[in-house]
Amino acid sequence: MPTIVPAESDWQTGKSLSECTQFMLEHEIACDVTFILGETKQEVRAHKFILISRSPVFSAMFCGSLVETQEPITIPDIAPEVFKILLRYMYSDQLSLLDPREALETLYAAKKYSVAGLISACKEFCLEKIDVENGCLLLDHADKLDEHAFFQTCQTYILENGEKSILSATFCKMSRHCVEKVVEADDLSACELSVWEALVGWAEAECERQGMAITDVNIRQAMGDLVYSVRFRGISPDMFAKRVSTTDILTPIEVADIFRFCHKAVDVIKDFSTKDGRMTSKHNIMRCVRLKPDDEFICEHHGETDAISFTVSSPVILHGIMLYSCAVSKTQYQIKIDVTDASGNIILSDDRIVETCPCERTFDILFNKEFKLTANAQYSIYVTILGDNSCCGADGQRTVKMDDVTVTFSDCSGNTNATCVTEGQIPGLIFLGCT
Repeated sequence: MPTIVPAESDWQTGKSLSECTQFMLEHEIACDVTFILGETKQEVRAHKFILISRSPVFSAMFCGSLVETQEPITIPDIAPEVFKILLRYMYSDQLSLLDPREALETLYAAKKYSVAGLISACKEFCLEKIDVENGCLLLDHADKLDEHAFFQTCQTYILENGEKSILSATFCKMSRHCVEKVVEADDLSACELSVWEALVGWAEAECERQGMAITDVNIRQAMGDLVYSVRFRGISPDMFAKRVSTTDILTPIEVADIFRFCHKAVDVIKDFSTKDGRMTSKHNIMRCVRLKPDDEFICEHHGETDAISFTVSSPVILHGIMLYSCAVSKTQYQIKIDVTDASGNIILSDDRIVETCPCERTFDILFNKEFKLTANAQYSIYVTILGDNSCCGADGQRTVKMDDVTVTFSDCSGNTNATCVTEGQIPGLIFLGCT
């Protein structure tokens, strides 16, 4: 039932029109239309006068030739909290959004009811908040909502931040059309091995969406013609042998043809791209893996800290870290990361929620900010994880050599969980080589 406001309550004096209408909405005073919203079927009441004055869709609904006579009006595709944001804006021109996901849901509602000002405000909010973790999500929604300029702006951001964007969790959730627009672009700032691995991850997620088992044959089927976007000439023969040809995603004939083409034994290769590889514009990615997976042990994550210290023999940029995931089921981890220098000063910090699946023993956390490490200076990484038990590593290496850089690990006094040089979490570090 609508809230009854006592007659002696003076909520009108000294208030603006928008303040009064907003008060009437919040207290359901003189409402004359009821909506049933979303899956919860929550009732929300409003005023036809305001809706008609702010939306051509509502105007046609209540005043057009096909007037809506059935009440309450059911709107199954908009959640109650999103519809309330829409109403609040229509009544007062005020908008308060928490994050891009809420903004995208509100954008859908604003487009459905042609509230032009709210459409612009939601897109502006999203672009102010775009980052490597949500860029692919924004691109996918821009495509679904047929927002061309919004789409192009998101695409430009993703291409400029290609390496981090395509390795983000949201890349695997994009539509095939959006994935194609990203991986086919000449100006995608990502190395070809990352493009390949991102496509494999997307195809695995696509198998799950289609209810297919995650096998190499099904991954190739899900990937389809997207595989031809990878410029295999940009993957070193060593990495191609270790990371690509060891699967059955490519056929033996394709593997042989690519080897011949990359070694310039032939000038053309059927179907596959003959373009040179795309690399990150300034750096080459280097992975430093220090642990081997050990299925006999697990790491528990109740808020304890896994920590490791290390030095590098030459200046490099710390780009991210590798973590073990849960081996038995999909799970969600709440992760906090701090990187400190020898004096204990925090030089990098990251706080995020990550969803993982058991098909991936490890996953990457790529930092939004990069930091150039000094040779022979000690740094420490502290990782606090809340969530299910994860896999664990063993047979740890104290020193790992990558090209011209040697990384030396040591135990960290800040560790309160299972991690040390020889075992535990944080199986590897991800660096960018300085040019």
